[in-house]
Amino acid sequence: MPDADGAAPPVSPEVEAKELMDRARTLVRTGLVLEVIPLCDEVYRRHTLSRVPALQLQVARALAHRGAALSELDKAVDALIHFDEVERRFWSPRKPALWEGVAWSMLYRACLLQEQESPQQALQCVGELLRRFGSSELPPGGLRDAVGAARVLLPNVYNQLEQFEEALRLSEALLEACDGDPEPLKVDMASAALLQRAHALQGLGHWEEALECFDEVDVRYCEDPDPRMRALVSAALMGRVLVLLREGMLYEALSAMNAILEHAGPHPYPRQRPMVDFAQLHREVLEGQLEEERKKLERMKKRWRK
Repeated sequence: MPDADGAAPPVSPEVEAKELMDRARTLVRTGLVLEVIPLCDEVYRRHTLSRVPALQLQVARALAHRGAALSELDKAVDALIHFDEVERRFWSPRKPALWEGVAWSMLYRACLLQEQESPQQALQCVGELLRRFGSSELPPGGLRDAVGAARVLLPNVYNQLEQFEEALRLSEALLEACDGDPEPLKVDMASAALLQRAHALQGLGHWEEALECFDEVDVRYCEDPDPRMRALVSAALMGRVLVLLREGMLYEALSAMNAILEHAGPHPYPRQRPMVDFAQLHREVLEGQLEEERKKLERMKKRWRK
């Protein structure tokens, strides 16, 4: 609140650094990674030599979030250097005040390994994160969010490993634990688990159930304005497209591609862009294919009438 002169009291370095890193985390989440790096650089420059645990935590978060941004900019080697520095400088089982920064770094490393088609290494990284930090109920906050994200990443990695039964088991367990809980973290976990359940069902060949699950993601979250949720819905629509194409249901696949474009709108978020690009490219090809099929059918009808 304002002081006697009407001016707001100065913000402490700890609060200011935390606000900057909370903003960086939000930007990482939404895919606006170019805006992440200056925020992280500012916190790192100011506080990297600090001995105050609260500021050390924000330095660890700065390195982790900056590494995540670099990984999305296809600078994997630089990103891994950042993650290594977090581990080297800040991990200790005797320093719980710093665990949040270490957990985010480990999560980002696992995501990078998964994107580099190294799911076995990603699985090991997620397993170590959960072993360190996931054995007990955590209070609300950044560490709990990182652990929750790791629990959702686990069925994702199993799907990538094509161990679909385990991915299905884990995603259904998450849904049972989180679905219907209005807490934002539980909503995030349930929505992501529902998507991974759909992918697991698809991998097991249960394509009708997979389509129902992809549809459920769309129905539940299509109106949510959060950029991450919008990307989740786009991913579900994309999953629907791939199932329909595989099953030869071309008209339905074309409709699903149109749904991707309609949902993303004229200004898609960065995390929606891959799905939008796919839909734009393949819609034109599919429309041409269907038009050729239509003309072929018309020619056959004319010959039949004669």
